[in-house]
Amino acid sequence: MATPYGGPVTRDAARDEAHHELSRAVYGRDHPHQPDWLRRLVHWIDHWLGKLFGHSPHAGDHTGLGVFAGLLVLVALAVVLRLWLGPVRRSARSAKRDTDLASQLPSTALRAEAEGHAQAGRYADAVRSRLRAIVRMLEEKGVLDPRPSRTAGELVAEMAAISPTGLDELRVAVTVFSDAWYGGRPADATGYQAVVRADDALAAVRRGADRPAGPTHAVPV
Repeated sequence: MATPYGGPVTRDAARDEAHHELSRAVYGRDHPHQPDWLRRLVHWIDHWLGKLFGHSPHAGDHTGLGVFAGLLVLVALAVVLRLWLGPVRRSARSAKRDTDLASQLPSTALRAEAEGHAQAGRYADAVRSRLRAIVRMLEEKGVLDPRPSRTAGELVAEMAAISPTGLDELRVAVTVFSDAWYGGRPADATGYQAVVRADDALAAVRRGADRPAGPTHAVPV
């Protein structure tokens, strides 16, 4: 059996090629940070290849079917890993979109959306839409600068540096949001009303409001 470049297949070349194919799939440019179990898998396979090609009684047979079979197995494993890692990345991106507080809709539209979710009993969605309405309202008034991917914890930290008005209500609202969207706890009408109260309290904040006197802390998310 020959390589794509026309040379004979030796056991060392086959082992190196198999390891290269698997490593490219696992450590490629698309996956710079992989979990430890993948690294351990690669190391185990590398060790297995070393035993196969280094201590096999047929190691001297450079055209043996064992080499070819080993390559096929590793290439198949690399394909499976790529197919599996694709949905994982898509799921992570979807989760980020679900908890992103940035929105291009006006605050009035987001409030109406939140009320619709609440009336239908979708309180987690209602909490998220109402918190997005709060962010959008503050952006519309110039209190906050519009920017993508603002998190709930960042919202509290930014508002703590601007004004104490409505800050306690906002912390409660962010806790409700975090419990529903990060903690997996079911949201309810009481939690949604806490976010509504934060919306009402923060309506009094204006651009250029006085900064609070003492240190503040964001709610961890």
